[in-house]
Amino acid sequence: MASSPSSETTSWRSVSGAAPPRSDRSIPVEIIDFDRAYRDYRTSLVALHFSAWGGLDDLASSLTARASGFPFAPYLGLYAREGERLLSAAIVSHYPFTTPDGPESVAGIELLMTRPDVMRRGLAGELLREVHRRERRAGRRLSLLCTGRSNRAHDLYLQLGYQDIFSPRSTLRLIGRPSSKIAPGIRVRRARASDAPALARVHRRANVGARGFARRSPRSFRVRFLSGLLAARNLIVAERGRRVEGYATLESHATWNRAAEVVAPESEVRGALLATVEGRTKGRWLAFGEEWFTGDQRPALDPRSELLPSYAVMMACPLAPELRRRDLYRWLRSDGRPFACQLLDMF
Repeated sequence: MASSPSSETTSWRSVSGAAPPRSDRSIPVEIIDFDRAYRDYRTSLVALHFSAWGGLDDLASSLTARASGFPFAPYLGLYAREGERLLSAAIVSHYPFTTPDGPESVAGIELLMTRPDVMRRGLAGELLREVHRRERRAGRRLSLLCTGRSNRAHDLYLQLGYQDIFSPRSTLRLIGRPSSKIAPGIRVRRARASDAPALARVHRRANVGARGFARRSPRSFRVRFLSGLLAARNLIVAERGRRVEGYATLESHATWNRAAEVVAPESEVRGALLATVEGRTKGRWLAFGEEWFTGDQRPALDPRSELLPSYAVMMACPLAPELRRRDLYRWLRSDGRPFACQLLDMF
């Protein structure tokens, strides 16, 4: 989980050994952390996020999420500062991750952004190198991020040592009559914030023996509810008696729904969740995801449609010397174990 803020700053030359990128104003670029950026350059901070992503957020939500326990890195994010302007940023979190060597903590790049008017200056690459330096010093062996295969940035990440390790797949079909039924003794209802511990337990049971994001923090769902990153109303749970046995995310739109996580160890509980999702989507398009459906849940999707490839891809960069010459995709799947990665793991 999150630690106390760091105030470390880094000059450009100390990061890469190279001269600062060209600047019309000839002002050195400095790397600063989120807390200093928020305190001293808040207007430029908001402007950077707005110009790169189009959303207006004063980023107080990031402070709320950290206070709630969201697992940001101690520095939360790094920013490239040039004078009074913040030009580029990398937001970083820490996640439990299971490799063939056992469970460990990895760095997850939540956001990587650059102002459109200063692109092609190597800003994002330098920020990632500094993230790698800090995370390697903290003992982490892997840095992960998500991007699009056709994005220009995908080539940059390959140059920095990242490898493709996971690409989600989904099914899509127009829903008529639900193809699954709710078995006797199972009740499906809307989730409540108080269900958070049970949701974490169900996720852990459903991913026993898997690699990747097989384990979430015990407080993962509670933190998401508290920070506003996930609303309980966007989940449904299936229970037998008073015990929660499965859950599903359900994102509703005017003409389509998406259920990116339908998690339950038992097939009849999954069937109840699928029947409920389909019942609430009647007459509209429904998208099921992600890759984990191709394991023991593939039979539940075969009658629905083919599995569609995604443009999204998760990449991993080896930070430890012993991992740098490995094919990370094959390493994570070397003994045929499933790779667990669902929507809430796609940062």
